[in-house]
Amino acid sequence: MRNRGLAAFACLAVVAAADLVLSRKRPPWIVVGFFDEPAHLATAGVVLANLRPSSAEWAAGFIAGAALPDLDHVPLALSRVHPNVDDPRPVTHCLLAVAPLFAAAQLQPPGPWRDALTGAAAGGLAHFARDLAVGTGVALLQPLTGRNFKVPYPLYVGALTALAVRAAR
Repeated sequence: MRNRGLAAFACLAVVAAADLVLSRKRPPWIVVGFFDEPAHLATAGVVLANLRPSSAEWAAGFIAGAALPDLDHVPLALSRVHPNVDDPRPVTHCLLAVAPLFAAAQLQPPGPWRDALTGAAAGGLAHFARDLAVGTGVALLQPLTGRNFKVPYPLYVGALTALAVRAAR
């Protein structure tokens, strides 16, 4: 098994372990992030193991972008009242929130900054892949509609598993 495959299966194990804890323990919102964020990064890792990034900057941007939508959790964590795990996700969890990264990338000349920004935008989309399968889903089309989109959790795990197998070949 090549290094990409090993890395992809290790990432898949992180997702499985995090989701096992989250489903069995149902921790408070403030604790969920300690399991969910590594699972987001691991999801991005499985996807990245199947891509041929154009540069190291693109790959680094992709991994960073997979965590970016959850930056809105920082002010929530510092507030006195925390959301419930069943509350809808904040507004940064929509396609419109990723669009400025793509736009900023297009304003850059070809090179490391453009690669990093494009990778970050793609990583934000990888973030949504996980959020579509866990919790309340994602209101991808905000502000047009607040409707949450969801996919069945087994579809998410099946896709990650298929990607891990593909990376190992």
